[in-house]
Amino acid sequence: MASLKLMIQSGEVCRCIRAKTLFYETDEQEETDAGTSGPFWCSRTQSSLGPDGAVVDVTRCQPGRSCCETA
Repeated sequence: MASLKLMIQSGEVCRCIRAKTLFYETDEQEETDAGTSGPFWCSRTQSSLGPDGAVVDVTRCQPGRSCCETA
């Protein structure tokens, strides 16, 4: 699975989803699920629930969700 940063850039997930892995980089360019395993929060609500009241994660914060904003 691609990193969360790449998923946001490609529009696979909402641009408001956040995880601590977005705020640091490693020397290794890993394409693993380490960056997509959470915990997640929404930058709009600043909580683990999105504006629609549903849980924030990479499988739910995708195009089609009412509050999803893609890049």
